[in-house]
Amino acid sequence: MSGSERVFIGLLVALTLWILLSATWSVAPAASILESQRGLLYVAGAWAALLICRSRDVRWLLGGLLAGICAIAAFSLATRLLPDRVGVYDATSVYRLAQPIGYWNGLAIFTGMGALVALAFASRARWVVVRAACAGALVLLLPTFYFTFGRGAWIALAAGVLAAVAIDPRRLQLLAGLLLLAPIPAGAVWAASREPGLTHAGAAFGRAVHDGHRLALVLLVLAGANAAVAIAFAFAERHLEPPAGARRAFAVAIALLVIAGLAGVFVRYGGPTTLAHKGYRAFKAPPPHVQGNLNKRLLSFSGNGRADLWRLAWDDARKHAVTGAGSGTYERYFLAHQPPGVGRVRDAHGLYLETLAELGPLGLILLLGALVLPLTVLGSARAHPLVPGAAGAYVAYLVHTGVDWDWELPAVTLTGLLCAAAILLAARRSLRSPPLSGPTRWTAVVVVVVAAGFAAVGLVGNTALSRSDAARQNHNWARAATDARRAKTWMPWSPAPWEALGRAQLGAGLLPGARASFRKAISMDSGDWELWYRLASASGGGERRLAIRQAARLFPRAQLLLGSVRAGTKP
Repeated sequence: MSGSERVFIGLLVALTLWILLSATWSVAPAASILESQRGLLYVAGAWAALLICRSRDVRWLLGGLLAGICAIAAFSLATRLLPDRVGVYDATSVYRLAQPIGYWNGLAIFTGMGALVALAFASRARWVVVRAACAGALVLLLPTFYFTFGRGAWIALAAGVLAAVAIDPRRLQLLAGLLLLAPIPAGAVWAASREPGLTHAGAAFGRAVHDGHRLALVLLVLAGANAAVAIAFAFAERHLEPPAGARRAFAVAIALLVIAGLAGVFVRYGGPTTLAHKGYRAFKAPPPHVQGNLNKRLLSFSGNGRADLWRLAWDDARKHAVTGAGSGTYERYFLAHQPPGVGRVRDAHGLYLETLAELGPLGLILLLGALVLPLTVLGSARAHPLVPGAAGAYVAYLVHTGVDWDWELPAVTLTGLLCAAAILLAARRSLRSPPLSGPTRWTAVVVVVVAAGFAAVGLVGNTALSRSDAARQNHNWARAATDARRAKTWMPWSPAPWEALGRAQLGAGLLPGARASFRKAISMDSGDWELWYRLASASGGGERRLAIRQAARLFPRAQLLLGSVRAGTKP
């Protein structure tokens, strides 16, 4: 590993340790420990890529990453185009593609990063067959991206394209590839937008099936057409050498197009200051009423309450200015100060502000240091033909994670970190790393063993907790209680197993046991309103009233839920 790679991994390790250490002062210690387990996953993923791969393996790393993204995108798009064959139930998706990532905006940036890497392969791969396949993949990735109906991801994608062009020493060739290979995928997106059965929430199932099958055929034809364009582009690139005058004319034409586009925007919407004011007002405005037509979402710049979420994160950061409130605690502050008109959330929808609120200035410095470091080696790495695409994808991730909760989506963040690893690998100046000293090797072994043990404990405990939840949903109370007790053994620091046990006991009608379990959970974390709510649902008399008051103090807007408890309704 190079020096830059070691610093990169060191910063990620330091960030994860700081997250774990924050459990000692956190208002929700169990949540902080859970966040550290996620951080350990990111360290392991990035470290494994840098240890296993060499600089000559960049194309294989990015190729494998792109293959995985395409496989996930194919499944996701199939749920929209072939709902009669590939169907998933998602009560929260409001007809926006989200599975299997689990969040529509996460799927959007995931496929957007894939599109940028695919563009690099379609323009630069050594083998023509790879170029053709990746050009066809663009027709898969961009409609999947579109059907998430996310807006921030479009901005992140644009930022990624601009970054790739700016970084690339052969930017005219990349621009030529973009101009040749982007129109057909853009046409695929346009065709997708014209299918009411696929773009209107509440569309009849039969209409969705009809429109989906028709669009699937269109996309197959367009994918083949784009593959043919890639083949023609590769042939022309290898057999035709444009004169210097033609290259200069192309560069001038591109510059004139950019200037004309900016002039048109300024004439239509006003100068930069006016645009900033209009954008800020539009961002703070409530989301539009799409009336079933999800295409209308793409025409709105509303932040869907993000301005309020960020304001709360800033307020939280000011109240915990030195060390932060503890990793994973933003939800607690939000519930206590939830603004009117803003739905319940767990995260601040902005990694950087949330990190400042939860981990303080030091945590933010460690995070920014780790994320920015790969960009500092681009001067050495950008000569690799695929690095501009990887860098564009990484920049898109950095932009998008600033306005959403991508850090909590391992598939998304690992994709970004693997793009960062590809940049670092391309910057290596030697295929051989200097040998590690004996003490360093033994220290590394100890660290790996401890980390592996910590990960194994977390895996066993969280798996048992998940099984308990699944059993409870199936009304298998005995199994739910057994798995909760198993989770309790492996997660003695967490109140979650006690809560799961109490809910299983409550479902089975074992009220004394349920109350005892909820009390134990509260003794471990008295700031969780749901624990008080569960205790109220299992209690009566004065204890119920006290529990309701505590829950209402922690989450004032939970009045509907608390009202059902007051009325004696079973939750």
